[in-house]
Amino acid sequence: MIFRASLSRPWLRRGIWVGAAVLAAAAAGIFFFGDGFSTEKPVYRFAKVSRGDIKSVVSASGSLRPVVTVLVGSQVSGKIAELLADFNSPVKAGQVIGRLDPAAFEAKVWQLEADLQVARSNVSMQEASLIAMKADIDGAKSVLKDAEQDFARKKELLGRRAVAQSVVDKAVSVKDQAVAKVNGTVAKLKMQEAQVQHAHASVEEKKAELKQRQLDLSYTIIRSPVDGVVISRNVDVGQTVAASLQAPTLFTIAQDLREMQVEVSVDEADIGRIQQEQEVTFTVDAFPEREYSGKVTQIRKAPTEISNVVTYTVIVGAQNPDFSLLPGMTANVTMVVGAREDVLKIENAALRFRPADAAAREQAARNGQSSDRMEQRIERLTKSLELSAEQQRDIRAVYAGIEVRAKAMRDQGIEQEEIRRALRTMRENSRKEIAPLLNERQRARYAELARKRDQSASRRAQLWVLNGSGDLTPVSVSVGISDGSVTELVRGDLKEGQSVVVAQVKGAASAPRRSPFGF
Repeated sequence: MIFRASLSRPWLRRGIWVGAAVLAAAAAGIFFFGDGFSTEKPVYRFAKVSRGDIKSVVSASGSLRPVVTVLVGSQVSGKIAELLADFNSPVKAGQVIGRLDPAAFEAKVWQLEADLQVARSNVSMQEASLIAMKADIDGAKSVLKDAEQDFARKKELLGRRAVAQSVVDKAVSVKDQAVAKVNGTVAKLKMQEAQVQHAHASVEEKKAELKQRQLDLSYTIIRSPVDGVVISRNVDVGQTVAASLQAPTLFTIAQDLREMQVEVSVDEADIGRIQQEQEVTFTVDAFPEREYSGKVTQIRKAPTEISNVVTYTVIVGAQNPDFSLLPGMTANVTMVVGAREDVLKIENAALRFRPADAAAREQAARNGQSSDRMEQRIERLTKSLELSAEQQRDIRAVYAGIEVRAKAMRDQGIEQEEIRRALRTMRENSRKEIAPLLNERQRARYAELARKRDQSASRRAQLWVLNGSGDLTPVSVSVGISDGSVTELVRGDLKEGQSVVVAQVKGAASAPRRSPFGF
């Protein structure tokens, strides 16, 4: 009753609620601003810059093939009568390795031999007729001569009125008949000469047909065109082969299995790094523990596109003295496209690391490093080219112009990738501005340095280290070749043994203490 009476008083109820609110606020303050929960400072994982050798390779697969493979076919159709070689048979050039049934081809040869004899007999007959024609012409000319003489005598006698006019007319008629006889015989002679020529042509035609049939008969004997080993036989005795449009393949012969080649399919992204005479190693599934060596002998320019993937065929030559490599084996090829000895290298994870606030940190570091990098470049050029003070000043002005334009692009909020492309263009143009500032000897040396820089295939990258205050600081470097796990450091303000950040491990939040109110 006393408690109820107390609660009925308004001022007392307000006091209780105010007290409860104060207690809740105090508890919340202790919970949130005390040790209710705490966030650990981020922890980083590091890798050290090391020194050693590094190789950059391109991995691909391909098929083993003999250097020279000959497909032996048949140029004529027929039935296989005999096979004198089989799989793995060693053969010599010219060796008989198979025969087709020659009966039909022999019959055609005999027929054409007989036709040739007939044609030759026809020539003899036509030539005899020609001789007879020539004799007929001689006789006709003799008759004509006699008729002309008779006509002349009778004409003379007609002038002396010793003979009648009819006698002279008859002599004229006889003479005209003799002339027509001569002309007709000459025409027949020409026709006979044409017949003789035709007969000779028929003989040559029969000779050509006979030669073709003899050649077809010779084609029934299948010979090896090269020294080598039969790696495939595609027919059996009794099988009929048809060579109407394309010569059927009977045997496949590898010329020399001691020399093999690997036809490697290389992705278009890697083909630019492949060059002639590059060292190559490969393995085959039959001998996985054994490593074979070879060299790039050919880079074929014809592309192969399958499902929008473009590859190019690279030919690798390899020796096979023990014949352990067989045609058709799959080779797992490793091409060495770059090698460096005793160089600084860093794990690839360090190149991939980028903190969440990288842009702000890069800008802060860039503001203090731009002039330092420029001075470092000028210092390297001064040492290599022996620049004068005036040349250093002019080159410094060229580099300063690049820095000004780059800063303007960053201030405009242009994307970093676009800025990198613009910087590459500006650096290429700066070479044209610097060259006129040098003498002839310096220009030659500068061109050589630029060429080596281009051939080094180095690229700009950024690593992260902890400064003396324990804060992340970016370090610009130039990197070279990579073997997939580590990458060469070409240039940069890093030393062997220095730690570089490769990952950030966020601090695990400690378990929050329970509030006094049980939540």
